[in-house]
Amino acid sequence: MVYRIAWYIANFLLRILFGYRVEGAENVPETGPVILAANHLSILDPIAVGSGIRRPVVFMARSEPFKMPVLSWLLPRLYVIPVERGTGDLGAIKTAIRVLKEGKALGIFPSGTRGREGKVLPFKTGVAAIAARTGATVVPVGVIGSYEAWPYGRKIYLRRPIKVVFGKPIRVSEQKLDHQALDALTQQIEAAVIALLPPKYHRG
Repeated sequence: MVYRIAWYIANFLLRILFGYRVEGAENVPETGPVILAANHLSILDPIAVGSGIRRPVVFMARSEPFKMPVLSWLLPRLYVIPVERGTGDLGAIKTAIRVLKEGKALGIFPSGTRGREGKVLPFKTGVAAIAARTGATVVPVGVIGSYEAWPYGRKIYLRRPIKVVFGKPIRVSEQKLDHQALDALTQQIEAAVIALLPPKYHRG
């Protein structure tokens, strides 16, 4: 109930404040384990991605906000998983695997952190490893305009349009991958996300 109420509020505010639009939501399976792998350039990204589809999305976020009184109650009810950054948090990875084994949707930013200069950072192999461990479908997601609306360390700019594009699903079978195969799948996912974005977000 808390998630559904928050979903409607977020959708309303995004559309009013940022002219929020969504494309390709039909590419996200309505049931079964799915990973939404998105670029990450703004604090608005989880809200923008989660608001793009009807089914609940579990996100992984840094653990610090969970220590704040109100957020420690709210975030778990919004299906957010705390992650200890920089420590190789195996607990969070195990939780992510469990979430997918339960047939839920998991939102991941494979770069691990925001691109502070408005460019997509290289993807880490974690998303590919989790997909291979669970056989979850990976849906590439392009978030466009969030950096212009609220760039890192700067003020928020209203009425800067935000658009979320859900790309064609990447089917991944449950398997054990060696380092080479893991890197190849990571590069495939990264290329699929970048293909959804305008050139100004590309590296190099």
